[in-house]
Amino acid sequence: MSIRNLHILILVSVGYVAAQMVADISNLRDLTLFGYSVSAFSIAYPLTFTLRDMAHKLAGAAVARTLIITAAVVYLIVQAFFSIISGLPPEMTPEESVALGQMLTPELRLLMAAVVASVVSQLVDTEIYTRWVNRFGGERQWGRVLLSNVIGIPLDRVLFLLLAFAGGMTTEELWLAFIGTTIVRLVFGIITIPGIYLVEEHSEDWVHITEIRHTDPPSFARGKK
Repeated sequence: MSIRNLHILILVSVGYVAAQMVADISNLRDLTLFGYSVSAFSIAYPLTFTLRDMAHKLAGAAVARTLIITAAVVYLIVQAFFSIISGLPPEMTPEESVALGQMLTPELRLLMAAVVASVVSQLVDTEIYTRWVNRFGGERQWGRVLLSNVIGIPLDRVLFLLLAFAGGMTTEELWLAFIGTTIVRLVFGIITIPGIYLVEEHSEDWVHITEIRHTDPPSFARGKK
């Protein structure tokens, strides 16, 4: 891997984690899109699936899996931090303090449902992407992103709803919560597909990461003959 692609991988990885955080924060805002009532989360979150695919393309499945787990750990750390600060003495009224604490600290069941759904769906996305590449190689790159997103995004929603609300919602309520949000996320997930063409395919020499060198020699060596 060239140093340029390593830099791009870093940018994509940071973008992946940032998109996860932006999605979680934007979950506080409700919208109406395509006739469905959804949270702004549904706009930002689908981007993470394509960013994962871009990291996969740049560095392979092992790095993509590491990125998925890392993002989940970061999310849990952020939620733990929010839980701590929500209990500290605030410079606001007691009512405002309670409202802020409720926004920053979701119920444990919802928190764990979100983490499990995200990790499992992203890992499934990784496997689907890998199988597509094994079959088609470098051809039909749009297909690897489309198929993995079309499966990964609905799977994420199904797992979250079942883990978070099974037993507390009827089948009809679960279906209504699934269909609108999933359609919106798939639309935005499909829009991001061209992003896969912005990065290069990783080479088998990725395992030789220690051999990465800058193209230009160090400045102190330029004067040597």
